[in-house]
Amino acid sequence: MIVQPCNAFSENTVLLPDGEGGLVVIDPGYSSPEEWNTLDTLLAAEGLRPTAVLLTHAHLDHVMGCHGMERRWGLRPRMDVLDLDTYAMAPPAAALYGVSLDPLPQPLEAGFSEGEELAFGKLKLTVRHAPGHAPGHVVFIDDEHQRVIGGDVLFQGSIGRTDLPGGDPGVLRKSIEEVLYTLPDHYTVVPGHGPTTTIGAERAANPFVNAAGSGMLQQG
Repeated sequence: MIVQPCNAFSENTVLLPDGEGGLVVIDPGYSSPEEWNTLDTLLAAEGLRPTAVLLTHAHLDHVMGCHGMERRWGLRPRMDVLDLDTYAMAPPAAALYGVSLDPLPQPLEAGFSEGEELAFGKLKLTVRHAPGHAPGHVVFIDDEHQRVIGGDVLFQGSIGRTDLPGGDPGVLRKSIEEVLYTLPDHYTVVPGHGPTTTIGAERAANPFVNAAGSGMLQQG
């Protein structure tokens, strides 16, 4: 697994080799020639080629590289259908923030089903719906490597924001408690921003949602 922080929002683009020379790209945030050059150097060094693009959700910072993925490798993003409106809002969001965004490709028609098993070469991922930060947010669980690609649901000592369109703090709390905190403590959480953490560390001490029920999102 390779995590590449990208764009002005320091978004984590996650690269998962499939064990057969392919590479699954999750939340491509590439927005500059330097970031694309970093990817190209990695691909050449490792002998890898992107074969699929998956989105945990479709906020601007997580889709900035979708145009390049289609232009370079003919790959269109796959996302949950409940986040299509979020995807459509990315261009006006870019204008609002004053950042450039290349035209977004049409996403794949296939969405995600709860509990769906995805297979790419030797890589297997389980899809779980985890809304609250975005209506169609999903996470990808890699049981073989004991990790979850979590997007903007749970961070080290924090959680995803809920003040954007489609956000809901009660729904996010439920996603964390019922989807992420049901995973084993030793599973690594690869978030959409910032450093990795573990399920156990956040369950024990996250100030917003924790096992003791004392988190700020759990009060009232």
